[in-house]
Amino acid sequence: MKNFLLILITIQILFSCKNNNIPLRNYETEGFVKAEVIKYEVESCGYIIKLQDNQLLSPENLIENFKKDKLTVWVKYTFLKQKSPSICMAGKPIKVDEIAERK
Repeated sequence: MKNFLLILITIQILFSCKNNNIPLRNYETEGFVKAEVIKYEVESCGYIIKLQDNQLLSPENLIENFKKDKLTVWVKYTFLKQKSPSICMAGKPIKVDEIAERK
């Protein structure tokens, strides 16, 4: 009877443990670039994205959760072909394809 209980407890312990080791994404190898979201007070731009090389981007679809001044992010984007000039003249217009907070 003791052996049965020991085996039962061991099985319960093994199956109750969850694997919390979620693999971290390697954003650089997935084509993301390091950037910073900035509240841009000039020219009615709202929030812009500043790349590490200081290039400014004007996102058309930045999610509300990422509208925080000086928020460091990983971003993938596509340049937009504008037929008319953008309201924000500070950055090149982009569509954010994917964005994640950088920690």
